[in-house]
Amino acid sequence: MNLTDNPILLLGAQRSGTTWFGKIFDSHPDVLYRHEPDHCHPPPPDADMRAVVEHWANDCSQRTALKRPFFRKSWQSAPAYWLRTGLTALLAAGTRLPAIGDRIARLPAPDLGHGKRLAVKSIDWCDGVGAFARALPDSRTIVILRHPCGQVASVMRGNRQGRFSLRRSGTDMPFEEVLTLRYAAARGLNEADFQALPDAAKYAWDWVRFNEMALRALKTLPNARLVIYEDLCANPADVARDLFAYCGLDWNQQTEAFIGRSTGDASSTGYYTVFRDSIAAADAWRSAMTPDDQDSVRSVVRHSPLRQFWPDLSTTA
Repeated sequence: MNLTDNPILLLGAQRSGTTWFGKIFDSHPDVLYRHEPDHCHPPPPDADMRAVVEHWANDCSQRTALKRPFFRKSWQSAPAYWLRTGLTALLAAGTRLPAIGDRIARLPAPDLGHGKRLAVKSIDWCDGVGAFARALPDSRTIVILRHPCGQVASVMRGNRQGRFSLRRSGTDMPFEEVLTLRYAAARGLNEADFQALPDAAKYAWDWVRFNEMALRALKTLPNARLVIYEDLCANPADVARDLFAYCGLDWNQQTEAFIGRSTGDASSTGYYTVFRDSIAAADAWRSAMTPDDQDSVRSVVRHSPLRQFWPDLSTTA
């Protein structure tokens, strides 16, 4: 099969565990992984999906192709693996050089081999995912859904730390505020009332917009699945094994070892790290988020059908 025949799309709102989820799939020896290629190359409306997927597969830009950690691949010789690992270190060092760093950052990072199965991770493409799944019936789309309080708490923390570039000049919201305003307006909330909301409620509206759009687009499609982030955190090997089987990937020791390493590090506090205590990560919002912010999120999400996945969303903190 060609890489464009049966790609795997891993979709989730930002700060929903998508990077860790993507790396679980990247740890499979047969997989060629691409990290958010649609961020720089969003597909135009009515695009030829095979052409889009082929473009993504051939995207060897450093941002897309060099997301750490790296894994040994069945389609890559040992010398090629070590050569690419060394090249990656040189490119990373070169981007910090004065005068020429920007040019080095634009250099491609060749795969040095041809992957057997393509997996693509996206945090943007909630509006086009249905067209992707319908156009490529042998593809698999998996949406990861995180408790809105957990997702909102993480995004708010990142915004406070200045970790996001703002989506639109003049706003301090690190999400597609125009789209979220439009989505809220369609449900009876005008812009003035939206802007008067607490920040946590605004973030919750973006969570609702992204996830409702994605799941509505994929409803009834046989080549799409939903995974709950908290379920993955609680039983990562079992959930990953089931999803691999759904995608036609065999279970392997490399993935099992990565899951073990990436879920048991209680000392890690890095914002973007994939190595952490997964149970603690899933529940961190309960102590980090104020009761008022939790209630602000619940006040928005309790009107969404997505509340069904977490019983506490129908109650106050």
